[in-house]
Amino acid sequence: MADDIDDLLDEVELSLSNDSLGSKGSSSSYRSSSPGRKGVKHSKSSSESVRTDDLRDLLDDLEDPPLRPSVTPHSGSSSVQGGSSRCSGPRLAGTSVLQGMATDATLRACDNLRCLDCDLAVLAADGFCWDDTTDYLFLRNNYPDMASLRARLEPQRGVRAYACQCQCRSVDEPLTVASDGSLKWVCAGHGLDTLD
Repeated sequence: MADDIDDLLDEVELSLSNDSLGSKGSSSSYRSSSPGRKGVKHSKSSSESVRTDDLRDLLDDLEDPPLRPSVTPHSGSSSVQGGSSRCSGPRLAGTSVLQGMATDATLRACDNLRCLDCDLAVLAADGFCWDDTTDYLFLRNNYPDMASLRARLEPQRGVRAYACQCQCRSVDEPLTVASDGSLKWVCAGHGLDTLD
């Protein structure tokens, strides 16, 4: 097996030296590449030329690596990642405030919140508030099934009920998520079509 590897290396060296000299190899050549090895007489048979052609093809493939798309980060007041923009300060609000991407210029309730504690999306129910008996265990067992969650939702005009798998809030006035110290909800991003 060592002889096969040596022969293969000799063929590669021969092929590269012929290409670099610009001459086409003759039918035979005499080559000694290392001091411990004796010179070996190589004759170019049809099987060796096929292997040489295959090696040349492989070397050509190595010289031209495939192009990879480049990703450039965008900068601005809101962070942009993966083609989506995030709210500058995610807000919760009642039904009197439109949902969408909240910016410094527009007052909107973020409609794509994600909880950092349970790593799940935050659901919103317009026109409802949470019953006082709603607890962690109820949310854990019934999230994300809105039909099951409605058992603890009470209709109330102007209020929006928010819930993830571990926390819930009923909101009627706009407030930032940061103003409620116990919530670990962040904006998960909005598509570029919501920037109007």
